[in-house]
Amino acid sequence: MKDNPVPTSELPTSRFAFGLNNTEVGTVPLMLFVGIAAIVATSAWAGLLPKNMIGGLAVIMTLGFAFAKVGRQIPVLKDIGGPAILCLMVPSVLVYFGVFGKHTLDTVHLLMKEANLLYFVIACLVVGSILGMNRVLLIQGMMRMFVPLVAGTCMAVLSGLIVGSLFGYTPYHTFFFIIVPIIGGGIGEGILPLSLAYSAILGQTPDVYVAQLAPAAVVGNIFAIICAGSLARLGAKRPALSGNGMLTRSKDDASLFAGAQSTQQTDFHLMGGGLLMVCAFFIVGDYSKNWSTFQARC
Repeated sequence: MKDNPVPTSELPTSRFAFGLNNTEVGTVPLMLFVGIAAIVATSAWAGLLPKNMIGGLAVIMTLGFAFAKVGRQIPVLKDIGGPAILCLMVPSVLVYFGVFGKHTLDTVHLLMKEANLLYFVIACLVVGSILGMNRVLLIQGMMRMFVPLVAGTCMAVLSGLIVGSLFGYTPYHTFFFIIVPIIGGGIGEGILPLSLAYSAILGQTPDVYVAQLAPAAVVGNIFAIICAGSLARLGAKRPALSGNGMLTRSKDDASLFAGAQSTQQTDFHLMGGGLLMVCAFFIVGDYSKNWSTFQARC
């Protein structure tokens, strides 16, 4: 028996359904995410969100997944940190125009201000970056790159100070609010820890400093992408100038970097140990910040 051919009129519908079934928002299938978003939105509209960490996480994760998905789809924006930019900017605009009710804002305030979720996220970023470094690569490979990295960083800082002075900025403002955000590692890994550090030193809330630091990081990302694209084209035209993805030209270092990129399976026991170390590092840092009080109690 021959299979009955699918009518041509049904092909667009089947393709559309196939696309929906294979589209994900973050790590959640699209249709499931729509259902979750509807539940969260209805609860927020009715003022029935649980006023605890679960309710706050439901709000920020739903919005974060949605804005990150949109940020990854916009052609130019996705190359300059679109997901992080939308997640930072759009909620602020929505709050400014009164889109969210008081109960929803209070729920998120409890999560971010009283439970201090931002501290936990930043601590995980910092300690996770340290624990994720390859020891052999860090000791052997970085020895060859240390001098060029320091020289390049010093030249970048000097160039930034000169340009800032030409535009009338003080060296203090240029360095701490323009140069440091640009070389700090992006928005998620750079701006958020910086805003927390500036908040602890200067006294204002972290969101004040995020608003001041984010524009410099975004503009820096744009110029970095332009320069990287130009260098990539130059390397394609002149292969002798290209390292083909390797940071050093030594064959030993090339094999070292290649070995460091091998993936490992997720070990949840190690993740638990890492989480415990995050807590320990954070407590030590808090002790250091309040060292005089700690000495008085001892």
